Amino acid sequence: MKNYVGIDVAKTSLAVAFPLPNGGWTNTAFANTPEGIRSLVKQLPAQAHCILEATGSYSVLVTYMLCQASIDVSVINPKQSHNFAKMRMSVTKTDPRDAVLLAEYGRLIQPALYQMATDSLLRLRQKRALLRQYHKQRRTLLNLQHSFAVLPVKDSSTEQSLQTMINSFEGVITHLQQEICQLCEAEYHEQYQRLLSIKGISHKVATALIETTNGFQDFQSAKAVAKFIGLAPTTFQSGKMNTHRGICRTGDSHLRSMLYVASWSAIRCNTACREFYQRLKAAGKPSKLALIAVANKLLRQAFALVRFGEDFNDNYQPKFRSAPCI
Repeated sequence: MKNYVGIDVAKTSLAVAFPLPNGGWTNTAFANTPEGIRSLVKQLPAQAHCILEATGSYSVLVTYMLCQASIDVSVINPKQSHNFAKMRMSVTKTDPRDAVLLAEYGRLIQPALYQMATDSLLRLRQKRALLRQYHKQRRTLLNLQHSFAVLPVKDSSTEQSLQTMINSFEGVITHLQQEICQLCEAEYHEQYQRLLSIKGISHKVATALIETTNGFQDFQSAKAVAKFIGLAPTTFQSGKMNTHRGICRTGDSHLRSMLYVASWSAIRCNTACREFYQRLKAAGKPSKLALIAVANKLLRQAFALVRFGEDFNDNYQPKFRSAPCI
């Protein structure tokens, strides 16, 4: 019988709820450091199953070390635990109480086990996160430069310093993009090349898809990928009301934007996407809605090529088949 352990992760600490023989819980705090996590591992009961939320970088270390110790781990979406607390009508919000709620969630729901990302994928995620921040900083500096350009009195040293920083960011962005492509080529060569073969998919989109989906290894259907990234259409039905409310908008908003931009090229050079777009427009659909649908179709093409191990064929005729298990 599994013993569910709830772990509420903070920046420097871990609030842990251990199960008691009488069915209750006892709370213990550990440092969110390698030494603290090793101490936690030693105190875990037999057949422990740890439940924690995905809290960005702060939860990666404990998840990584628990997986290295061959301990069952489930990493859930914070929305799941938040709605579970609302369902239990919980009015107390503390780290120890959150840990207990996570343990109760595990006992009742029994979530699927988490598969830790490979070291190469962890490196790729760090590089792409850094690249996004570099782009934001560069855009901030460009906006500042544009605002200075209209001033009646200009300071030459300020302009020179600003231009130097912009040039510096452009240089590191170019270098980091090259490193990301090289990493994908070395560690995910087959998936990377198949994605690049799709008309409309660029190097940036291909690397983003690999990083976000782990090379599509964590999904069994294209619909699951679309829901994860946030491109799946949503329906609201209640009584006589039955409406569509756009896409679900979960997951990586940056990748959704990239796929949307990629759809602009796809409707020109990708036969299936172009015909799909033309059918939607002929049916009276707005251009933006049609482009979002094309982005979804691009994502489905990417999933199919990687999961079925086939090269892109612009004249491909669709057929029904189930995705192989990996």
